[in-house]
Amino acid sequence: MRLNLKAFALTSAILSGVISFILTLISVLTGFARGFFELIAPFHPGYSHTLLGALISAFWMTIYGYVLGAVFVIIYNSIAKE
Repeated sequence: MRLNLKAFALTSAILSGVISFILTLISVLTGFARGFFELIAPFHPGYSHTLLGALISAFWMTIYGYVLGAVFVIIYNSIAKE
């Protein structure tokens, strides 16, 4: 069975972005796991531990999710047999 590249990549992008936004928002409001978000800050240009930073993190994770989802489908479809 082959996977649909656009559908899988878009689903990965949306899930990555939404989850990143929610987790960053929880961290901003409660202070939970602040060290982790400071660790990933260099991978998200423009990120800061604020509400705006949650949107920036969601933006970058949406892009990363789309690219990684597409790479996964390409590899899976090249290995999977019809």
